[in-house]
Amino acid sequence: MHHLLKRISLILTVFLGVTFTSTAQISNPDQVLNSLDSDMIWAQTLEGSHFNEFWNYQFYFNDGMKVHITFSAANFGSLKDPVTGVRVSVFNHNGELYQLSREYPLHHLIQDKEKNLFKLREDRELFFEGKLPDHHRVVINTSKDGVDYDIDLRLNNIQNGFKMGNGIYQIGGEQVGIVTHIPYARANGHVTINGERKQVNGTAYMDHTWQNQTTTRLMHSGYRMVVHTDRNKWDLLYVMLPEESRNNATIGHRIYNTDGELTYSTVENMEVVNRQSAFGSSIPRIINMNLSDNSSIRISRTQDDERFTILGELSWIARRAARTFLGGEVIDYRGEATLMQSSKRPKHGEYNFFFVD
Repeated sequence: MHHLLKRISLILTVFLGVTFTSTAQISNPDQVLNSLDSDMIWAQTLEGSHFNEFWNYQFYFNDGMKVHITFSAANFGSLKDPVTGVRVSVFNHNGELYQLSREYPLHHLIQDKEKNLFKLREDRELFFEGKLPDHHRVVINTSKDGVDYDIDLRLNNIQNGFKMGNGIYQIGGEQVGIVTHIPYARANGHVTINGERKQVNGTAYMDHTWQNQTTTRLMHSGYRMVVHTDRNKWDLLYVMLPEESRNNATIGHRIYNTDGELTYSTVENMEVVNRQSAFGSSIPRIINMNLSDNSSIRISRTQDDERFTILGELSWIARRAARTFLGGEVIDYRGEATLMQSSKRPKHGEYNFFFVD
C-alpha cells in the first residue's frame, strides 16, 4: 500500500492537477500584457496543506528530436509528505521514445537566488539555473530502468517573459497562476541516452503554473500549442477546460509575435468539432476556440508523437485504486498541429493536450 501511495503522489506531481468546483465562476485576468519579473521563476506556493506547481520546458530541435522536461513541487495533505519531482520525455532519439519520472522529499529542494539555481536535491544533477532573460541552462543526469540520461541544454537569445494581467486565473474560489518565462529562445547542447550523444540545436519554450489544490477530479482537459518560426514570429496558446463548465468556458490565453509586434487575447470558450483516434483513444482532432478580441481560431492535430500515463506502469488492481483516488486517469498527448485563423496563413507547430479520462 505504501508503494501505491508513493506512485499515486508521483502521478499527481508530474501532471497538472487543478481543482475546480461544479458551480465555478470562470474568469481570465485583465486584458493587459505585462513583463515578467525574473524573480517570479521561484516557487510561488510551498506553504499550506495543499499546493502544486509546475515548470514546463519544451525543446524542439532541428534534427526532429523533441525534449519535454517538467519540474514540480506538490503537497497532497494527509496522503504523503510534500515532494518535488521531474518528468522527462525524449522523442526521436535515434527513432526511439524515452520517458522518465523522478520524485524526492520537498525538504531537499534548493532554491539559491544568489546563484539562480533551482535543484531538486544537492546530490542529484536535476536542475535549471541562470537569470532570465540573460541566460539559462537545464540539466538532467540520472538513470532509471536500465536507461542512462545525460541532458545538458543551454538557452540564449531569450525573449522577455510575460503574464496576462497579474497572471492569476479564477475558477470558483480557486486561483490558478499561469505565466510564461520563455516564449522563445535558442537552445543548444547535448542529449545523451545510454552513452549515445546527440548534439542538438533548436528552440525552447517554458511556462510556469501553480495552484493551492491537488485534485484532478473535476478537471476535464488542457491544451497547449507552440509555434516557433523565428525570434520575431511565434504563436503561443495555453487553455484549460473545467469538467463542469457552462458553454465550455475556459481559462487561458493566446499570445503571438508578428515581426516583433505582440498581439494577445484570452480564450473565452471552445468547441470540439471532430475527434479522432490517437494511440487507441479518441481525442479532439479539430477544436474551435473563441477569443476575447471577437476572433476565433481552429487547432487541428496533424501528427501524434507520444501518449503517456504513469498509471500504465501499475497492475490493474493498483491502477483501479489510483483511478478511484484521482477521479480518473490523467493522459498526456503530444505531437504536431496546425493553427488556422480566417484570412491568415495556417501556422504549423507542436501541441500538448492532457485529459482526465
